[in-house]
Amino acid sequence: MNTGGAAVFDSLTGAWHLERVIEPGIGTMAGAARFRPLRAGLLHYREDGRLRLASGHTGAAYREYFYVLDEAAIHICFAVGGQPGDTMHTLRPDTAGDAADTHLCRADQYTGRYRFPGPDQFSVHMRVTGPEKHYWIVTAYRRAAGGAAGGGDQ
Repeated sequence: MNTGGAAVFDSLTGAWHLERVIEPGIGTMAGAARFRPLRAGLLHYREDGRLRLASGHTGAAYREYFYVLDEAAIHICFAVGGQPGDTMHTLRPDTAGDAADTHLCRADQYTGRYRFPGPDQFSVHMRVTGPEKHYWIVTAYRRAAGGAAGGGDQ
């Protein structure tokens, strides 16, 4: 088993604050995320927040994924009907806690760079390119008070 991947996976369980910036000048989002264990090697991820776009639009937003640990990697899977669907990214964190992968969605490319410097913070830098897309999504996570890995308020 990949000790780096397993250590990162185990550190995710619990509640997080998130701050997201969509560049260049597209918008921001602030909210909360939770990694909830469903069984060994399977976490359900859900984020909820307030999206504010430069156009003036403000509204509620959410995303869901499943994080699946296998012997060598963490697979971030789309949520389809409450179950893990296709894999968006496969992460193999190095000894510094960094990992990257690319997902192709039709003509668009989503390149994610993930940094896990410690158990109480991580970040995702997503570069989105395609025929009509060119932007960055940068999300910083910090552990919520009382939201320690394996914490009780699930």
